[in-house]
Amino acid sequence: MRSSEPLALPDGPLSMGRLLALEPAALRQLLTMGLRAGLAEPELDACCAAAAPLLGHSPEQLRAGLQERGWLRWDPGRQRWRTRLGSERPPAPPQA
Repeated sequence: MRSSEPLALPDGPLSMGRLLALEPAALRQLLTMGLRAGLAEPELDACCAAAAPLLGHSPEQLRAGLQERGWLRWDPGRQRWRTRLGSERPPAPPQA
């Protein structure tokens, strides 16, 4: 891959193993902060601004990509952006 090409975020659910393998470190930090206490809007903006250029995206593109994958969600109860591990889909029922 040439350095001018943007780095793609992997598709699929976010697991702890996948989070720890993500590059650059600024992206891991953003998602880790979201796991802990969550991120206020200004914190999320600052983290996206730090990580996005390293991925070859704008902060808005990075944020949208994280939301589209279900990795980043707004928690209305806490009024914070939270990182979500796992899949949005419920498990399939057992086959009889």
